Amino acid sequence: MGTAVQFSLLSTSPYGSIVDREFSYLTAEYEMKWDILEPAPGSGNFAAGDAIVAFGLARGMRVKGHTLIWHGSTPSWVNTLSASDLRAAVERHIRTVVEHYRGEIDAWDVVNEAVADDGSGLRDTVFLQRLGASYIADAFRLAHQGDPQARLFYNDYGGEGLNAKANRIYELVRELRTAGVPIDGIGLQMHIAANSRPSDGEIAANIRRLAALGLTVHISEMDVRVNSVPGSNAARLEAQKATYHDVVRVCVMEPRCEAVTFWGVTDAHSWIRGDSPLLFDAQYAAKPAYFGVLDAFSGR
Repeated sequence: MGTAVQFSLLSTSPYGSIVDREFSYLTAEYEMKWDILEPAPGSGNFAAGDAIVAFGLARGMRVKGHTLIWHGSTPSWVNTLSASDLRAAVERHIRTVVEHYRGEIDAWDVVNEAVADDGSGLRDTVFLQRLGASYIADAFRLAHQGDPQARLFYNDYGGEGLNAKANRIYELVRELRTAGVPIDGIGLQMHIAANSRPSDGEIAANIRRLAALGLTVHISEMDVRVNSVPGSNAARLEAQKATYHDVVRVCVMEPRCEAVTFWGVTDAHSWIRGDSPLLFDAQYAAKPAYFGVLDAFSGR
């Protein structure tokens, strides 16, 4: 059971105590992304990421690195590079970061959100434009060289059920596996709304076909929006509880679905503004959703 954490909050109460008490798997929400680690060429800004790793390891938790290659966290200077200089920068970045955390990180989100939302192909990013589609396989190979013991994941949203994007993600990871690329798993992010989400059957079927490729599956960034649910606040909270319960139970029931990570601890610090998507409210009280998750993990 995991959560994405923010370094600046870990030393505060009750944030840090809740993370310590409730979770066993940590992901840095921001602090290991490229634009944070290397805002200027050659800079190394590891302090916050190091603190998150130390917090987790001191408590017997596993830590997931997030994320090595993502168009959304690319430093501005990267976008100005020629193809050859970009390739060198990508290689240096992956090697430096993975080797820095070698032996401490359980798994890496190596490439994040590389598939277009409509499933038509790969997302049009600076990496695709200048390096070609092979940048994905190259990133996994570089990460494996940097830490052969770390498990390597592809991570994306919008492909949790069965749709065009899910099919394209499946084809991408199938092609990587067929080519012998060292990919161990896939993260299904699960940023969903309580009244608009893939069915349990679709999620289970998708997990099974990915597992059949030999991949481990994580629900990697789960949060559940409720503002679009009609009715009272109590009704919205119950719909959120049911959604969390049902999705987590799907993972619990599937042997190759290994972990669920919630994308944040409290509504007060969620990346989704103007909604209440997490297990703890803005005052750090456990919401009905929290108890729905407990029921799912307990087989109820």
